Amino acid sequence: MQRQRVISWGQGAQHYYPYGAMLKLFASMDASVKIAGGTYDAGKTYGLVAYMHFLALRYEGARMTFVHRSLNRVYRNIIPTYEKFLGYKPPSRDDNPEGRDVTRFGGERPEFFEYPNGTRIYMNGLDKPQNLLSDFFDAGFVNQAELLPFAAWDELTARVSERAGVMPVAYLVGDCNPSVPNHWIRQQAKEGKLEFYRMSFLDNPEIIKQGSPELAEFKRAFRNDPDPKLLKKIEHLFTRSGERRVEKLKNLEGLRFKRGFLGLWASGEDLVFEGFDPEIHIVDTTIMPNWPRYLSVDWGYRDAASVIWWAHAPDDRLYAYKEIYKTGVIKPDLIRLIKENCDPYEDRIRYAAVDSADQDGVEQLRRAGFRVNEPKKDKVAQIQVVQKRLKVDETGQPAIFFLRDRLVHPPDEALKEQYLPVEVTDEFLGLSYSEKRTGNPQKDDAETDGEKHGIDGTSYLVRTLEKGPRGIGSGRVIHGSVKMR
Repeated sequence: MQRQRVISWGQGAQHYYPYGAMLKLFASMDASVKIAGGTYDAGKTYGLVAYMHFLALRYEGARMTFVHRSLNRVYRNIIPTYEKFLGYKPPSRDDNPEGRDVTRFGGERPEFFEYPNGTRIYMNGLDKPQNLLSDFFDAGFVNQAELLPFAAWDELTARVSERAGVMPVAYLVGDCNPSVPNHWIRQQAKEGKLEFYRMSFLDNPEIIKQGSPELAEFKRAFRNDPDPKLLKKIEHLFTRSGERRVEKLKNLEGLRFKRGFLGLWASGEDLVFEGFDPEIHIVDTTIMPNWPRYLSVDWGYRDAASVIWWAHAPDDRLYAYKEIYKTGVIKPDLIRLIKENCDPYEDRIRYAAVDSADQDGVEQLRRAGFRVNEPKKDKVAQIQVVQKRLKVDETGQPAIFFLRDRLVHPPDEALKEQYLPVEVTDEFLGLSYSEKRTGNPQKDDAETDGEKHGIDGTSYLVRTLEKGPRGIGSGRVIHGSVKMR
């Protein structure tokens, strides 16, 4: 691969050369929204602070920004890499005896960095959005973009805009590590709404010497068969520190190996339901007409309302075979939609398991003719009963399944536009434990991040089945509902 000098700084003694996918990102001057993602230690952050530096030098008086989900992480994650790239810590504008090109304003936690041509790079965190969301920028770099909800990224695309008035094309760039398979980054890339550049530790010049035809050929082969043992073929190309760094990547385990070494977008890690596997839990099968039928209901309006039809097999396995997952539906309309989708012969519902905190919903369901079961709410217990059902037993099967194509309506467009789940199985792939301030997941806690409307409904039914049908009103099943005496 031919090397291309892109940037020089300082006294001309240092230069940055992008390689592989990062070189393509630098060269794609027409693509305004782009993300570099891939394995750990691929040099993504380093390359993108270099890219921002390149833009800062090129465009006089530009307004740019470094962004993270948390402002603290801008200072912890981005700034050290930026200073490493520059080769110095930018001094105060009022105290610069060595005449450094880049200076800072705002002390140890600078508000912005300033260039001789008047360009500024501001620091912003989504936890303190007042400055970020009240201004426009010519360019922005988002570190760990996979941690952002889509709504925040969508807002950033509006704030990093040609309205800032300096650059002919406003660039929003980000780096990311692999996350869940249905992440909005992958969906946006698939739809052509951002350019995605897949990177690997093999693109990092600090790890391996770049530019040789031998390495280029190996990269192509390794992408198709990323066996760690194959790295012995190019061990002579590794730098001294690169050997140690790659060894650490090779020794990762489980999901961290899949994401960090292979660069796969796989589920797991701090997910609440690590046991959920679409290949196992989403099935094509036949529901027998004599199996007992139930409903689970979680009300919603702005958030999604979830209704799931369940069949309970004789071996105690549950099958979700129909589903409503919609926003903007009031309770009477949702109940009408439920009744319209109850087959009078097959969907003879024994009872609906419903959120006990919503007594209005409980009463409306009862008046519509459904028996209702109201399990007591308990966040930890609700998580645990579903986790238990997802586990594969000695027969090689779990105790809960979800039929493919369950939705009785087209996917909710409002949810699709926000890259939110459009059915309960999407929730399993995205629900994670909340982080403590230390950044560690609270796996002993019930606090979670993500959508769980269908999961909550699922837990209501599972708990009622484990404890027996308590709290059910009298009545007899008639054509998919019950008529109260």
